This record gives sequence, structure tokens and C-alpha cells, in this order.
Amino acid sequence: LLNEKYFNEAKRLLPDGNYIGFSVTQGNEYRKKSWPIEKFINVAKKISLLNKKPVFFIEKNNLELIQRIKGEINNAMFPELDSQLSGPPLVTALSSRLNKAISIDNGIMHMIGLADIPMIVLFGPTNSKKFAPKVKNIDILDSKIIYNSEDISNITEDDVLKLI
Repeated sequence: LLNEKYFNEAKRLLPDGNYIGFSVTQGNEYRKKSWPIEKFINVAKKISLLNKKPVFFIEKNNLELIQRIKGEINNAMFPELDSQLSGPPLVTALSSRLNKAISIDNGIMHMIGLADIPMIVLFGPTNSKKFAPKVKNIDILDSKIIYNSEDISNITEDDVLKLI
């Protein structure tokens, strides 16, 4: 039910295919839900070798993180930086252009879930059964289930790469 302008903008920003989306930041820092950025960067580098294009969903004001990722991943894309539009409708429309998304448990994960695309979602301390998007094609990596630990950092890059 999104306005067509968001889908048109998403197609302008992501005109081709082979996009893999990444949502790497969390809103509330009090729970340790973030997977180390180094692991996200390594996964993105490896998918680049498979001719896939890493697309990052990071707030425009998080310039330090954006610059770090740009410095380490030549083909990293940040479509929201090139748009006058913003907010949940744009994120959901952009997500509809992805082949797959990789996310921690955060608000962007839910916006991506509305696009009903294949997802890999990483959980640490939060309840994956309660908070995971209800989409057709989702792989949940829950450190509590896989590693008997609330530490999301225990999830390995290989755990993620096996699902791509």
C-alpha cells in the first residue's frame, strides 16, 4: 500500500539485481543485539566476490560508520544517501529490490520484513520466536539456540554465509 513514488525511487536507486541488504545497527544500546561490524564487513566482502552487491541501511547521520564501510568495501551501496525521500516507506520499497537481507533484531528488520523477501536474521538476547518477521523465507540464527548463549557475537560469519 505504499505510494508509487517510493517504488519508483527504489528502482532508480537500485536499478539492477543481485542486491543483498544489510541492517547492522540497533536503536537501543541497553541490550547487546549488535553483531560485530567486522563480521558484517567480512560477509559483505565475501558476497561481493560472488558478484552480489551489498546494500547497507544506515541512518544518514551515522557518517563515521558509513565512511568505515565505504573504506573497506569498494562496491558497498547506501541508497538512502542519494535520495530526498526517507523513512520506513523508502526502506520497505528499497527492500523489495533485494534478493536477500541480513539483519540483526531491529526496526529496519521489520521494515524489510514488510517487503516479504528472503531474510537471514540474527538474534542474541531477544526472543526470536516473538520478534522475528513472519515472512515465507526466513532463516533465523539465534545464538541462544545454536550456541546456548545470549551473546550474538558467537554467531559466525560462516553461519551466515552458508545461508546465502
